[in-house]
Amino acid sequence: MTTTTDSTSSTTEATTEKNIDWFHGVLQRQDADEILQKHGSFLLRASEVNGKMSMILSVRHDSKLHNFVVNCDGNGENFWFEGYHKEKTIEQLVHWHMTNGIPVTKVSGVKLRTPIGKPDWIIDHDSVVFIKKLGEGAFGEVSLAECEIGGQKVEAAVKTMRCQMTRETRAAFMKEARLMRKYQHPHIVRIIDGSLLSYLRKNKTKTTLSERLRFCIESADGLAYLEKKQCLHRDIAARNCLLSLTDQIKISDFGLSDDKRTEMQDDTLGKVPVKWLAPEVMQDKLYSLKSDVWAFGVLMWEIYADGADPYPGMTNLQTRAKIFCDDYRMPFPEITPPMIAEIALKSCWTKSPAERATMKSVLLKLKDFSAPASDVSFKERK
Repeated sequence: MTTTTDSTSSTTEATTEKNIDWFHGVLQRQDADEILQKHGSFLLRASEVNGKMSMILSVRHDSKLHNFVVNCDGNGENFWFEGYHKEKTIEQLVHWHMTNGIPVTKVSGVKLRTPIGKPDWIIDHDSVVFIKKLGEGAFGEVSLAECEIGGQKVEAAVKTMRCQMTRETRAAFMKEARLMRKYQHPHIVRIIDGSLLSYLRKNKTKTTLSERLRFCIESADGLAYLEKKQCLHRDIAARNCLLSLTDQIKISDFGLSDDKRTEMQDDTLGKVPVKWLAPEVMQDKLYSLKSDVWAFGVLMWEIYADGADPYPGMTNLQTRAKIFCDDYRMPFPEITPPMIAEIALKSCWTKSPAERATMKSVLLKLKDFSAPASDVSFKERK
């Protein structure tokens, strides 16, 4: 499985509230909205308010999410929502409002009914043991770690921030985790072992043509699933594909991703290496499901080039000039089956996004190519 963790900590979380079953730690408003479904359900979370971390009580009331800042005095000895009643702890304060049927605030009329505990995807920092670094993503490092979940120890890919979080970076970081929770697919990262890029570079002579084709098909399968969900990945590359314990491809790193849209404009290109960008992204900064298809063509090239850097010998500026001025396309390594190179050239690297293939059609072509091959074993996983 994959989880994300904020490597920064707050004094808020270090208080006794950490031991409250319905305290969810640092949690975004959108996540609280997802967790609280029934009228009167509530949870406690930490969030940044006016530049400092504060405790927030989130409550579902009349189908709306209400959020109340927990007030406390300078010594942290008294807590309250409004001035008419104070308690020594937040837990006692909430218990008083719930058992007496007193609204959190008079104006809102919101009453507390059912505390909601943390879902499985929220993991305490203390239960995570880091084993080794696997790679880097848009926001931080990805590591192999062992996590204790539900009394069982499981291996997980854990992403941590490299730098101090601002409100904006925290929101983006949590958005990535929110996206990944949505997706259940055999080729979207969950259980991992190592990166595809490292595997290709370490096993140049050992990686068979059938394995390379399988890597292409499995990554295309995962991307076709994201395409169906209208998720723009925006950073498709071998470095962002992990391998399971049985060497199955897992698409990872959703730090730049966005869902429920087929295209978006982004003026910041600094986070994505130029050599994986489609022409329309380089020129107009326009990302789409079709720009992910272009990047997949580069990924296939990486698979057959033993993880080498694309456009070898060229700078980013030279690469861009060759694509735009000369309509240049990379030749594939000699070991590449002609059909694979043809799929990249005619389906993925078409200059016009409108004429470019979908990931679904690319996947079907790859499967059709694999079917007659006696040394290739691929079965679509449900």
